[in-house]
Amino acid sequence: MNLRHFENKARQSFWLVHIEAWRQSGLDRTNYCRQHGLWKCTFDRWLNYLAGKEAARKHAEYQAELRRQQKLEMQEKRRRRRARLRFGVSTDERNRALQAFWAMHVEAMNWSGMGVREYAAVLHLSPTSLRKWRDRLDDGEVVIDWRAHLHPSARPVAGTSAIAATPESRLTDPPQDEPAPPRQPVRRFFSDEEKRAIAVESDQPGVSVSQVARKHGIVTGMLFRWRVQFGVAQKKRAKLAPVSLTDGARAMLLLRDLVRPPDGMMAIDLSDGRRVFVPIGSDPDAVREHVENGGIAP
Repeated sequence: MNLRHFENKARQSFWLVHIEAWRQSGLDRTNYCRQHGLWKCTFDRWLNYLAGKEAARKHAEYQAELRRQQKLEMQEKRRRRRARLRFGVSTDERNRALQAFWAMHVEAMNWSGMGVREYAAVLHLSPTSLRKWRDRLDDGEVVIDWRAHLHPSARPVAGTSAIAATPESRLTDPPQDEPAPPRQPVRRFFSDEEKRAIAVESDQPGVSVSQVARKHGIVTGMLFRWRVQFGVAQKKRAKLAPVSLTDGARAMLLLRDLVRPPDGMMAIDLSDGRRVFVPIGSDPDAVREHVENGGIAP
């Protein structure tokens, strides 16, 4: 290695600028030299001389690790995208398992109090399919007990209503001499008239939504959804009331009491009924005399 060639100050400044720019660019040496019209062998010699072989090796390892991390992140993004698209739009009514699947999610959404889009986003479901199955189940087009399709050991006792049901023991059977407690219905259906009546009842003065929900044995989130569906308790536009002034009364005299003095000012009433604002501490008599002489135009 010819040290005289590398000891030139102008050449050192030139290659120091390129080496620093290469470190901040995130490119490898081959692509950087290709973009800037440099010889890679010359760039490598100056890098070894200025930065040292160890620093060059560490930087190369760092670049390789950075590319590996970026590759792993891209793979993870593709995996998450495939997971989100796992449950596609499927509305086949002939499949009983599919009906039980959507009936379970519709019931869970009603219990959670969330909307269709929010619930579908949390569980990576299709909001279109969830909305279609919710409408079918609410209209009675599809009637299915999704708990009957579960394994007997995993069948819950809860229903769609908020009425407390007597829990059954899964480890021990009830005695034969005692009658079995009546089981609550799996799903209850409300007509549009019943839904509207319950929603209107919750909008009465002095009545809370939770009280009406407990009275009818439904969850609060479902009642809020009914209120939105039938337009109960919507925001009303404010209406302006017309105001008329009495004969012979001036608007300034009627509205002057509504005007507050600014900060650091006080109000002084004149003999003709007008009012002026002056700094705090002013002499009222002197101010009235000054106004009457034409010094201030109130």
